Amino acid sequence: MTDRDRTLLVDASVWITLSETNSLDLLRGLDGKIVIPVSVFKEIKTNPAMKDLESASDNWVQFEPILKNKNIFDDIDEYVQTAASQLGVEDESDFTGDVGLLAMALRNDRPVVITDDKPLRQTCKALSILISGSIGVLIRAVERGECTAEDAKQTLYAMDEVGARLSASLVKRAEQLIDDAAD
Repeated sequence: MTDRDRTLLVDASVWITLSETNSLDLLRGLDGKIVIPVSVFKEIKTNPAMKDLESASDNWVQFEPILKNKNIFDDIDEYVQTAASQLGVEDESDFTGDVGLLAMALRNDRPVVITDDKPLRQTCKALSILISGSIGVLIRAVERGECTAEDAKQTLYAMDEVGARLSASLVKRAEQLIDDAAD
């Protein structure tokens, strides 16, 4: 299996941040199949993120299950149960996009979960599921030559302005990683 065969499971936090900073094209350049679980799709309710999601669904984003109207939680299987348990969610009425996203990660071979959600990231790490986030998407774009280090840093600052809640130390570390990727 090559990196192009990977399933890249995108969380609402990343989609919204990249949409609000006009940076969704950076996701598009990643190696792998971009998938948004239906449970995550239902969490994205604001514009421009919703409008961008609807236009991308015709081109380069896939939804799982394939039909947008089917709820991933219609059939509670072992993966959904495991995901809910790992995330500490006991009541089915509290199942969120994170449960659906983690269940899909557990179902897939070599998935990458792209999220900025700290509890989901910690759970994925504990389960040895590869993770990335908005900043990782930026760094990868610089590595691929899709944007300059300076443009990536401007996007990083814009992410902070749209509410990504980046600490000063994280911004500093991200700036260094962006510079390293450019070299």
